[in-house]
Amino acid sequence: MRLMFVIAGAALAGSVLMPTMVEAKVATEVPQAAASQPSARQLELTRQYINLLMTDQLEGAIREMVGDEMANDTSAPALPAEDRRFILDLTAEMTTDMVPLMVQEMVPVYAAVFTEEELLALIAFYDNPLGRSIADKSIIVMPEANRAIMSVVPQMLEKMALRMCQHYQCTPEELEEMRRGMREASGTASGESVAAAPRRK
Repeated sequence: MRLMFVIAGAALAGSVLMPTMVEAKVATEVPQAAASQPSARQLELTRQYINLLMTDQLEGAIREMVGDEMANDTSAPALPAEDRRFILDLTAEMTTDMVPLMVQEMVPVYAAVFTEEELLALIAFYDNPLGRSIADKSIIVMPEANRAIMSVVPQMLEKMALRMCQHYQCTPEELEEMRRGMREASGTASGESVAAAPRRK
């Protein structure tokens, strides 16, 4: 179940603090606009902005994503209902505990990128009914988005295995070993190890 917790943690970080595509574009295109050392005003505005992204939908979305990973985890037998409830409840509890710590760590990172003007615009947008609705829906959609992403992983791994085998001129047996190793490493099959790429002939 190790992969389940890794994915759940990654999903949590992404769903809580991932900016919209527009915000990400601003962050990548204008890194020079903000001072290298954020001002106290920037830090405060950033905290307000991130707090606005925290919604009541967060816990439910995380529980759903973890539930999906538990259901699809082939590295362990199906969990009894009691154990499943315990893990889901523990995840919700840890989520509640982690969010303030994540905010504390992310504030200076965001503040170093966004200007005061940009932060004020973000706050103005999210601190109104339309903005709050978008924040809520961004959280709600995460489990389904996660499922959509995972649905294409097997196809990507198959293409990757074929390309690597073409490069290393491996045998059919080595190709199958590589496929199996990739599936195991990604959690789409049971196991822990990753098959090493065959040596170039």
